[in-house]
Amino acid sequence: MITIPYKNRLLTNVGSLVVPEKDLFAEYFLRLNAQLNQYGLQIAVDDDMSGFDQVCRETGKFMPNAFNPAAVPFPRGAALWMSVHDATSERIATFAIRLFDLGQRTLGDWLSTLSFFYNTPARDMASGERFVLSEEADSYANAVRRNCTYIGGLWLAPAWRGRTVLAEVLTTAGCALALAKWDAAPMVSIAEDEVYAKNASKYRFNEAHSGVRWLRPHKPERSRMWLLGRTRDAVVADVTQFVERPDAHPLVAAPTGVPAREVRAGG
Repeated sequence: MITIPYKNRLLTNVGSLVVPEKDLFAEYFLRLNAQLNQYGLQIAVDDDMSGFDQVCRETGKFMPNAFNPAAVPFPRGAALWMSVHDATSERIATFAIRLFDLGQRTLGDWLSTLSFFYNTPARDMASGERFVLSEEADSYANAVRRNCTYIGGLWLAPAWRGRTVLAEVLTTAGCALALAKWDAAPMVSIAEDEVYAKNASKYRFNEAHSGVRWLRPHKPERSRMWLLGRTRDAVVADVTQFVERPDAHPLVAAPTGVPAREVRAGG
């Protein structure tokens, strides 16, 4: 039986909707929550990022510095992490979102100076570390101003990989929650070349820009990156599609250990 405290439940954390499409997003979260519950799943939401750090350590996933207030200070509530739990309360997936107030600088300024990942880059970054934007990635990053939402931390338990669209569901839910609470778009992320090539469909980005080189002395062979984005219109379109056609994205097979029945989830 799922035992998620009331304060951590998805609908509790939607709160007051700041997104202009209030009715649409309210309906989306109600339907998403009901549909996941139908199949024994619930989403928990927490703004304690130290808890997310601990979960990342347990799952063997690296927690991006952008979600770590010890690396890049931000007020509590400016970042959230979500976890999906099955009927036994076992955690089967995670995802995180972070509001970035860019101030007078562009996203390109934040990235190229490594301020996106370190509070004091000259002191905190590794010797020789550099973040280089060129080509279309540079143009895109320097067009993003005022604010944006950084998304990442996607993890799925092995039994749920490759046979369901839970990754897509959780990504859209996270983006929708960010719009509902902050209305800060685009949603951006950075992915290594090989990782993006393997998982492009799961990320559901409608912007993908090459021309990123993150030179890290401890990972010299993994420097080529993609700068990814999801526009506000793309997120709203996904939310609209789910509300209008909640059965449009079936999970084609139940994962190992889950009753072999047809499972459906929106996103």
